[in-house]
Amino acid sequence: MKIGILNAGNVGSRLARAWAAAGHDLVIAKDGEDRKIAPLLAELGDRARLGTIREAAEFGEAVLFSVYWPRVDAIVSEVGDALDGKTVIETMNPLGVTAEFQHFHELDFMRDNSTSEVLQQRLPKARIVKAFNLLGSPLLEAAAWSKSPVQPNVFYVSDDTSAGQVTRGLIADAGFKPINAGPLKGARQLEQAGVLLHHIAEHEYAGDAEGLIRLALSVIEASPGPIVRERIT
Repeated sequence: MKIGILNAGNVGSRLARAWAAAGHDLVIAKDGEDRKIAPLLAELGDRARLGTIREAAEFGEAVLFSVYWPRVDAIVSEVGDALDGKTVIETMNPLGVTAEFQHFHELDFMRDNSTSEVLQQRLPKARIVKAFNLLGSPLLEAAAWSKSPVQPNVFYVSDDTSAGQVTRGLIADAGFKPINAGPLKGARQLEQAGVLLHHIAEHEYAGDAEGLIRLALSVIEASPGPIVRERIT
């Protein structure tokens, strides 16, 4: 599959490696100084080439939209209509930033909205899917989980069934188990789950940042199954 990477930052670069290894062809764009991804392009060889934001959007049958939340308007303006009809996998969380470059969750926004819904409004002809927002970039390599008894899930939501199926395949190609979490409005809950992970990292593990890069969520099925007893009424 042809995949456009709209911003090879920490998340985009990890997924680019996985997808290139799985045999996909990539055009990779960097929002900012593209010289920073020269080592990545050299590593990926013939499977990937550098492009502008617009070129990566035009190239991809599926497109990874892994953009810094405050930069969404600028990137949407740059891609124009190049994402019309395409599967667009967005990985964002609604993080604001202070003048001191401290990040924070935009909780007021999160009550009644999500980055996915905003992006769908801005790109009404694109087929938006949310995925990969609950794994820190250091965890987006299968090797990070080689000794873990339970493998992490990647949850995704979309209003477009076929775009969801494309995303399932790309999640699997990245080395993870896809979990369908329903329609696009469910992106609100996925983003709120990110806040929960921050709280767990801070209070159960060794501080916010240190704990967060070790944590993921998984759905586990009981085996052999539920223990049924007579109900007490």
